[in-house]
Amino acid sequence: MRKRTITAMNTAVTFLILTVAFTGVALLVRVANRTGSRRLRLEQFRMAAPMSGRLFGDDDPDAYRIRHDADAIRTRFEQHPHWPSSRVLGERR
Repeated sequence: MRKRTITAMNTAVTFLILTVAFTGVALLVRVANRTGSRRLRLEQFRMAAPMSGRLFGDDDPDAYRIRHDADAIRTRFEQHPHWPSSRVLGERR
């Protein structure tokens, strides 16, 4: 039985193959960004359910409620940036 040894040439070829693969991907991404052919938008990743269609659309009442709640929380923390404490702050009798 022949003993396997790791030689410098095997290591060099392995790293060359890995480097070529990553360089190719980086080149494709760069070209796609320059030409504008890679167009990723949020509309491409909308959730949908069987027998009911797309979820959280523009006309969805739950989406309206969630947006309203998020705006209320955001404006509350803009006006009063401290989280309410759980201890009693008023006068005790």
